[in-house]
Amino acid sequence: MSDRDILKSTLAATPECLAPEQLEALVDGKKTHPHLAGCPRCQAELAMLKSFEAGTPLPDEGAAVAWIGSHLDRQLENIKNPSRRASRTAVQNFEPQGSWLARIFGLGGWRWALPATALAAAAIVAAVLLQSPKEPDLQANAGRQTPIYRSQELQVVSPVGDVQQTPRTLQWQVFPGAGTYKVVVLEVDNTQLWSAETRETSVEVPASIRVKMLPGKPILWQVTAFDGQGRVLGTSQIQRFATPREHSSEKPQSSQ
Repeated sequence: MSDRDILKSTLAATPECLAPEQLEALVDGKKTHPHLAGCPRCQAELAMLKSFEAGTPLPDEGAAVAWIGSHLDRQLENIKNPSRRASRTAVQNFEPQGSWLARIFGLGGWRWALPATALAAAAIVAAVLLQSPKEPDLQANAGRQTPIYRSQELQVVSPVGDVQQTPRTLQWQVFPGAGTYKVVVLEVDNTQLWSAETRETSVEVPASIRVKMLPGKPILWQVTAFDGQGRVLGTSQIQRFATPREHSSEKPQSSQ
């Protein structure tokens, strides 16, 4: 008989072995059970349970976690598409009377090879990936450093749309957590006319910029909120405004 067979027979479950619930009651060491003294299997189960709940990193545990992560990455497509998953041999080899760790993680014969904390990490990652078969949600950052969601849109006050006179100030609403605001004024072709930073919820437009806001000429502007560390919290939509075109007050002369 090989060492593996001897180990398997020694650690095989018996009708007298403690249930997982009974083992959990013994983890804190305040209670004991007479069956533990003569059962190597239950002793090993209790030791593994204590190690699992302690969560103390073990030597080379990082390598084990990295292997699990890379394995899950390779199986990501099958995990997201249940119809194309291969049959699970681990389920076929599942032992109903096996250890509580085998019942949780379904690792079969090699459950002793990985540290308990590494197994916990694998279970958590797998649970998250298997929670829903749908495709992953689209990311809102679209390649930018900081994502900006619709719920993080900054609301402006004025000017917006057609205005009666050239605006002297640009105003917006307070954004929660904002430390500074950056305002950018643009031409319709996105050429920047002017920008400024402020801690207030309004900024005065310089006279040198106001003279460029000719009647009937569309002007664009946008404001972005930053926190104390310079990270983007929210941004407004690009706003457009224009003053009415001037009309000549002279009446056209009648033809003779």
